[in-house]
Amino acid sequence: MANGRSHAPGGRVAAAGRATAGPAAPGKAMPVPADDSGDLIRLSCRESPDGLAEVAIRGDLDLATADRTVRFVNGVIDRCAGTISADLSGLTFCDACGLGALIRIAAHAQRAGRVLELTNPSRAITRIMRITGVDERLLVPALAGLGAGAPGPERNAAS
Repeated sequence: MANGRSHAPGGRVAAAGRATAGPAAPGKAMPVPADDSGDLIRLSCRESPDGLAEVAIRGDLDLATADRTVRFVNGVIDRCAGTISADLSGLTFCDACGLGALIRIAAHAQRAGRVLELTNPSRAITRIMRITGVDERLLVPALAGLGAGAPGPERNAAS
């Protein structure tokens, strides 16, 4: 890691991203200030007046970003009275520390009596969750079996 930046495979440097949060129109979801202090992970949240929240986790979730991600999402869990939906569609990398962060977030939500839904994981993220056995705990039940690369009935070869 040089100059506080992590190089992705192939020598690419993760690009910085900035999310903006301005006032919401009446009756619309209220954006929460984004955590854009690092260029490896981008965290943002939109809270609705009825207590529901949608968190977006984008970039690399690893040793360098896990604690910041846990603090950000746990803060949303503590503020909101309803379901928290965490969109993982922009999560491009997740290692063991990242999985640990998601487990810590899920445990915090459970202790707080909140529903946490991790949605839209990529095939790669779903697969690592399946391999490590955390998919059933972390993913919305309808998504837990998707994208994992497990053989289905149509893939089984007759012997």
